[in-house]
Order: sequence, then structure tokens, then C-alpha cells
Amino acid sequence: MSILEALWGGGVRPCDRTVKQGSEYDIVRKEASKAYDRFWDMLTPEEKDAYNTFSEYNNHLLSISEADIFAKGFRLGIQLIFAAICKDDTQLPMMDDV
Repeated sequence: MSILEALWGGGVRPCDRTVKQGSEYDIVRKEASKAYDRFWDMLTPEEKDAYNTFSEYNNHLLSISEADIFAKGFRLGIQLIFAAICKDDTQLPMMDDV
């Protein structure tokens, strides 16, 4: 299956990621989870409600930010490919023309 077929069929989902066991990310994620549990146990019910509200807004901001970063990175990749395959008519020669 080509990448375009996978994209069309929903098989390409950049937001779905697996975490390599034992990686730095995995280790930090587990430590963060332990710290969260300790923190959560110290909160009153009202504080838990306030924290949940904050977390919902924060997660929404992170989602917007990740989508934006993905789009910018994708566009940069396309620009790099375009620059590599297209002859530029600038006044100075391309690196391969030197």
C-alpha cells in the first residue's frame, strides 16, 4: 500500500504514537505519573475540580500547538523537497552548479 493510499484510508495518523519501552520518554512519563498521583492525593475536591478545568484548557492548547507544529513541519519538508528538485533562477548559482 502506498503512503497516499494509507493516508486516504486513515492508516496514517501522526497523532498516534507508540512509546519505546525504556526510552527516556517512557522513564520520564512514568515518573510524571507517580508525581501526579502524589499531587492528586493532596488536593481537596474543590481543588481537584479546579485542576481538572485547568487540565482541560491546557490539553486543548497542547492539541492546537501540536497540530500547528505538525503543519509547519510538513510545509517545511515540502519546501525542502521543492528546493531540491526545482531549478532556482536566483542571481547566484545553486550549490551543485559551483
